[in-house]
Amino acid sequence: MLLQRLSFQLFDGQVAAEGRVMSGSETPPFTGKMTIQGMQLDPALKALATTQVSISGTAGANLSMQGRGISIPDLTQSLEGTGHVAVKDGKIEGVNLLQEAVSILNVAGISLDHAKATAFSTIETDLAVKEGTVHVQRLLMDSHDFQATGGGTIGFDQKLNLAVNLILSQDLSQKIAHSSPAAKLAMKGDRLSLPLTITGTAQAPSYGLDMKSLTGRVQEQVQKKARETIDGLLKGTTKPEDVIQQGQDLLKGLLGR
Repeated sequence: MLLQRLSFQLFDGQVAAEGRVMSGSETPPFTGKMTIQGMQLDPALKALATTQVSISGTAGANLSMQGRGISIPDLTQSLEGTGHVAVKDGKIEGVNLLQEAVSILNVAGISLDHAKATAFSTIETDLAVKEGTVHVQRLLMDSHDFQATGGGTIGFDQKLNLAVNLILSQDLSQKIAHSSPAAKLAMKGDRLSLPLTITGTAQAPSYGLDMKSLTGRVQEQVQKKARETIDGLLKGTTKPEDVIQQGQDLLKGLLGR
């Protein structure tokens, strides 16, 4: 059976689809393409599943999928495809990413919005679906206080394995850097760049810092300072006794002491 130029309204948005379904089987194979414009994401997601974390906003998407069957077990095994999704002017209800980041750094005295939500102007990502897993690729999220990039996986069973780099605004970065010695390790230029890991499930997400990434940054800072010191010694602009002082200053800067 061939479906051509099927168009309908769904959750205040417009959906256009075309595809092919082969009959004569309990798990009929299918292929299809779908374009979504202006859909309200919150009621759409709630119709699929109920979780503690939900996303609102106006969504658009281009999807190309193929699979077999209509049940969740069949689709988990067979559904494959790619797509691009963009959500404008929404909220992630149930989690405050900025608050989670500040909590990990043990920062005190910073005034934040303590609402259990993360407002954003844009979330945009490429997707690939295979074997019951959604692969999130080239994720970009813009918010008032930060920008996030990254990717990872979200399972049909709601398991999360995401790596997100949170780049805070210049003003907020400076406030946090002055309040937390640990934050100095995460500074890149004049902005705080936090490599977050998001694991657990959509029902109970867990947040942490990618310490391997932070350690790599410390090594980069030490190596850069070592190159500058050696260059200074060779040119005669740095005295041997200055090397000890520079080493002490570097440690003080990294450790906040």
